[in-house]
Amino acid sequence: MPEAEAETRRPQEAPSPLPQVFGRYLLLKRLSRGGMGEIFLAKLGEIQGFEKLVIVKKVLPNLAADDEFIRRFIDEAQVAIKLNHANVAPVFEVGRVDGEYFLGIAYIEGRDLRRCVSRLRDTKRKLSPDLALYIAREMAAGLAYAHRRSGDDGLALNLVHCDISPPNVMLSFEGEVKIIDFGIARSAIRVAQSNPNMGFGKFGYMAPEQLLRGGVIDKRTDLYAVGVILYELLTGERMVPSPEGGDYRAIARAVTQGKFPPPSEKNPAIPPELDALVMKAIAARPENRFQTGELLRDAIQTELAHINPTLSSDQLSAVLRDLFSDEMTEERELLFAMQQVDLAPFREELTLATVEHTVTFARAPAKGPIGLLSLTDVPAVTRAPHSSSVQLLESAVVELADEESARVAAPEPRRRLAWFFLLALCAMAVGAVVVLLVGRPRVEPRQQVVLPQPARPALPPGAAEPPKPVVTQLVPPVEEHHPSKHHNKAVVPQSSEPWSHTVALHTPEAVQGKFQKVRGEYLAFRAQYGGVLEERWNGIASEITFGKADKYERVDALIDALRRDMARVRDGG
Repeated sequence: MPEAEAETRRPQEAPSPLPQVFGRYLLLKRLSRGGMGEIFLAKLGEIQGFEKLVIVKKVLPNLAADDEFIRRFIDEAQVAIKLNHANVAPVFEVGRVDGEYFLGIAYIEGRDLRRCVSRLRDTKRKLSPDLALYIAREMAAGLAYAHRRSGDDGLALNLVHCDISPPNVMLSFEGEVKIIDFGIARSAIRVAQSNPNMGFGKFGYMAPEQLLRGGVIDKRTDLYAVGVILYELLTGERMVPSPEGGDYRAIARAVTQGKFPPPSEKNPAIPPELDALVMKAIAARPENRFQTGELLRDAIQTELAHINPTLSSDQLSAVLRDLFSDEMTEERELLFAMQQVDLAPFREELTLATVEHTVTFARAPAKGPIGLLSLTDVPAVTRAPHSSSVQLLESAVVELADEESARVAAPEPRRRLAWFFLLALCAMAVGAVVVLLVGRPRVEPRQQVVLPQPARPALPPGAAEPPKPVVTQLVPPVEEHHPSKHHNKAVVPQSSEPWSHTVALHTPEAVQGKFQKVRGEYLAFRAQYGGVLEERWNGIASEITFGKADKYERVDALIDALRRDMARVRDGG
């Protein structure tokens, strides 16, 4: 995996010497440090002979101190760990080691799309239209899977990436296309809203509804970003230029209007029939775009079949190997050296760190011998939150049974000892079940660590928690002012000073306060009736974001009209 984030290390910081034990991982090489965290190449070694290289992404201490950020980070990473698709980079683990939160991510030998586009530009080359379509098709396939993914209860997870952009798309040297940071990007977006320097590089890939104050984000937001990337791969130019010091509001207004020239006007080599596909993907209004990832994927595949029906990952692999031939040899040598690092001197420290210093919030299910747990890892499994002791013992029994079958060639005394331990665990599991049945209090494992969870409102029995729409707001929120009972006045907070007075209803403060209140009403309406009034709402959001100071009376009238129309729809009119 490349250095996907810009290096921003402060000169006075002294990095810790490597190799270094970090939970169940041995950190081998520091790759980069960005606005969200530090990225390391690491080795995960739990069964001798099956060590593999992974990426460990640590959360920076200033973010780890933000309780709300950590709560969102854990919740969203626990969802990301359930994704299993060829076009989504897998997350192995989300956890904490001595107060440091981290992600364990699959290592991908390749480059992110931003590096690939930069190398193409440096060598004055352009990607062929068929390869551009291939990359976009694979992205759409990964998004289609994630968008339709349901939870263990069968209910839709309503996943939205929120940050589809070239740095978050990996191209492997084998020609694979994988989306990274799925499920955790919304935490990054939340931080970026308070730090404009973090979001600058990805500004051009944000859909109009992400720029509009009060805009509603859904899966079509991700598909818009795929359209932007396809536009840029075909033309070799940025669709939305973001010059240093540029007028943010002017650029955002242009994005919301959606007036961009078709790709064939910028690159005559592009077949004109691709224009309709691309322009639909980047339509300013969500209802005019492809509504699902499946529809976008199939539309791209149809055009790709006309241009190059035999295209496969082989052609993309050949291009990448040619672009980065000068780096691949050095990188292969580095990887070989990292794989040769002997874990034996660190085995005791790894075991101690795993058992006593690691809290695992979620971990990908074991698949084959690489995912097997060793005997020393059983206590770490029992530390997983929200699981009963019986379930944990049953899980440990299954893992140990699998391990025993994988060690059929082990000496007889070790096999007898393993079976004895297995039978003891079975007896403990049966005893725990009896304890639960007779109503005795549950005994927690001695090493269990329970993290405080934020209180959430109780739901009625059997009711499923409704999906929460994701709303981004790049303009600082305006404190809501409640209008008075008088028809044409809004009362400001009273003061003891003699010049305390009232202000007219159509002041910016009053209208923006009214907008904030109606936004909640509209979100509830949209959840029940769909997007029948989406165009009206987006028009109001555009006015409140980019309107002039003398237009607040018009916005107030539009809000009143929207309220009347929502009431009419509810009444069946």
